[in-house]
Amino acid sequence: MDKSVAKPFKTVDVLGQEYKIYEMTEKEYPKLKVIGANGLFEAYSKEIIISKDLNLITDETYEKLHLLADKVLRHELIHAFFHESGLNDYCEDETLVDWLAHQLPKMVKVMDKLNIL
Repeated sequence: MDKSVAKPFKTVDVLGQEYKIYEMTEKEYPKLKVIGANGLFEAYSKEIIISKDLNLITDETYEKLHLLADKVLRHELIHAFFHESGLNDYCEDETLVDWLAHQLPKMVKVMDKLNIL
């Protein structure tokens, strides 16, 4: 299936810019397979593609598949936030983006507990 005929499952506002989020298989969106990714941030089309195949599925992650999918989406959204902020060097820093995707729920939990959100 071509992305142009697929319907986004969500649309979100990232710093005033609308992003469409799609869930697609590698067959529907081959670029996922080419780069070996579970998700993809498309800066100029303002789209995020999340793999329905989730390449990282192992015996350990299978039972927590929804957590993996959430982390992948957080990761791609952080790319979008950096891009929309004009911080393209950070946008391309996979270590930083992945660290934030992993730590953000913990950070939000602490801030929520302190009522400073």
